Amino acid sequence: MELLGILLIPLLGLISLACCQEATTTSRPLVPIRPRIVGGRRASAGQFNHQVSLRYFGSHICGASIISANYVLTAAHCVKFGQDVTDPSRLAVQAGSLKLNSFAVYVDVAGVEVHPLYNNGGQGYDIALLRLARPLSLNASIGAINLAEQDPPVDSIVQISGWGAIYHGGPTSNDLLYVQVRNIARSACTSRYMRRLPSTTMCLLHGANLGACHGDSGGPAVYEDRLVGVASFVLGGCGREAPDGYESIATLRSWIISNSDL
Repeated sequence: MELLGILLIPLLGLISLACCQEATTTSRPLVPIRPRIVGGRRASAGQFNHQVSLRYFGSHICGASIISANYVLTAAHCVKFGQDVTDPSRLAVQAGSLKLNSFAVYVDVAGVEVHPLYNNGGQGYDIALLRLARPLSLNASIGAINLAEQDPPVDSIVQISGWGAIYHGGPTSNDLLYVQVRNIARSACTSRYMRRLPSTTMCLLHGANLGACHGDSGGPAVYEDRLVGVASFVLGGCGREAPDGYESIATLRSWIISNSDL
């Protein structure tokens, strides 16, 4: 059964970008929403201090990870639609809080760089770098995470986090949640779940009623305190007993370093 292209669902935030054309600044948040990850536990203070909320005119659309004081990393599909890359003046990040609507530290985005091989879903290379308008002050609540140099071992436990929906179209939460998933071999993923797995993508398997969902796109996958993946897609619907697709940091590491200040 061919899953890719039929059951591929981008993990995009629950907000239409067309709804906010009249706004001109991200400096004052507009529409608070409260999404969360499927089947997750509440994160504790400092546990995921690299995690930020990516905002479009003040509304949460995706997750992202701090990789330096000046840059965060997210999914390309969070900021590119067709051939159009979102104007950075429409974007900002919230950092330093487990609560989605705290707006504790709120910083505008000054630049957007999408991987040149990204082609709007399902073909890999689903990453983008966001340059911030001012540096983040790194502390216990706001921290940069190191990039992995290799994928996690097969069958290793990886943590994913975010504020995405609790299930497909389900209720929401204002708390950052996380869940443990398992990295499975490419051969197992392609033989059982999806025939055409992009070369840049890892399969992170979880049980039923767990995993990433809408609003978790661009969020981190972490193994041994290193960023190993960026949330890209789910198969068949949120919380299905199947892998979620995460872009491999090890595979795309050289591009990330070349286009940031690392």
